[in-house]
Amino acid sequence: MKIAPLLHKATLKLFPVLLVLGTSSTALAEPYTPPAGLGAPARRESAGTRGCVFGNPASLVALMPGNNVGWTTEAYPRFYWYLPVNQASFVEFTLEHNAEGSETPEVIYQSRFEVTGESGIMSLQLPARASMPQLTVGDRYRWQIAIFCNPNSEIGELQVDGWIERQVPDAALQEEIAAASDSDRVGLYASNGYWFNALDQLVALKTAEPENTDIQARWAEFLTSVELETLICQSLLPTVEDEL
Repeated sequence: MKIAPLLHKATLKLFPVLLVLGTSSTALAEPYTPPAGLGAPARRESAGTRGCVFGNPASLVALMPGNNVGWTTEAYPRFYWYLPVNQASFVEFTLEHNAEGSETPEVIYQSRFEVTGESGIMSLQLPARASMPQLTVGDRYRWQIAIFCNPNSEIGELQVDGWIERQVPDAALQEEIAAASDSDRVGLYASNGYWFNALDQLVALKTAEPENTDIQARWAEFLTSVELETLICQSLLPTVEDEL
């Protein structure tokens, strides 16, 4: 398995957290706004498993808004989750396609990969290759992360999941996005329901300027807007690119 570092471990300063959490009257500059009526049942956060995961939080967390569904413009998007300090043998990512009219979801991608045991925010880039179909515009897909503490287990001891839909922005929004800077695109995606794009843009900004306090504040505000403030100070771990 090959991995490419997103960002070396960096200790985030307390200023962004205090900016968001310390003053209730402060308006969020980078909030996520979900599309009206969008939602699906899922488990965004797992319960801890004694002897397998540790830390604070000692749970697996999918980086998803509270309604458990996020939009993307990408044919091969990137998925993010928080991995606690762990003794896992491996972690498994699964993507299922819920095609219209089908009663049984189809597993279109699955990957198992080793982890180092350290905590932080991990990600997986869906591979663009001949055997991997593009996400179909308008269809809904379920993604799941499972931690296997016992290598002989058939089901992961910890599991979280969420949903993703590929949507095409309307012409006006496409023009705005094309004309905007990388920084301004975060707000355009976040305010129009494109959760995965906004998250990608923020991670890219954090990677390029890890000590930039303005970017740190925007990251804190974005996560706080979907009640994921416990993850603000977590490091970004290497992104998984190849399956075992």
